[in-house]
Amino acid sequence: MKFALRCLRSAILLVVGVVFVLMGVAGAINSAILVRAGAWPHVPAFVEQCELSLRYGKSDATWEARAVFRYGAGQTQHYETTWQPAGSPVYSRSAASNISREQFAAFTKTYCSDAANDGLRVSPMFPGIARRNEAVVGREWVREIGFGLFALVGGLMLCAMSISMLPWIEDRNKYAVRRKMRRARNRVSGK
Repeated sequence: MKFALRCLRSAILLVVGVVFVLMGVAGAINSAILVRAGAWPHVPAFVEQCELSLRYGKSDATWEARAVFRYGAGQTQHYETTWQPAGSPVYSRSAASNISREQFAAFTKTYCSDAANDGLRVSPMFPGIARRNEAVVGREWVREIGFGLFALVGGLMLCAMSISMLPWIEDRNKYAVRRKMRRARNRVSGK
């Protein structure tokens, strides 16, 4: 039973590590797309749906926008994204509850119209790949690569730790340490 629990512990750590590695790879790929999008043409886009919500942290609340853009010939392509609008105010948790419906509607109108006016950067080779122009110009790729590398390194460390905690590897390391201690003890005692 103890052996099975040790294997289960390693398997869970390995799965968590693999998830972190995949998140890191996704962040690095998104960063590369954002860097490459600087050379893509700027395309006007129609905002089909846009909503604003408050995202609560430990001690503050920030605005988060989610929009569905339509672009291309006949507005056939769509791109859905979520972002924190540039220059949006940050509230304390208590002050966020005092925001009126009128303020909420005004912020929604402002940020959604800004997103519509800003447009998208669309890949000429793959028209299904698009990014917000503000994200491309605003160097959002730096944040993405930072997140990607952090998650990638953390995931690789978790994977390595889970493999080293497998029962047959952990036991082999314990026996190697005991052997070394026995040899050192024998050398000291003169045997």
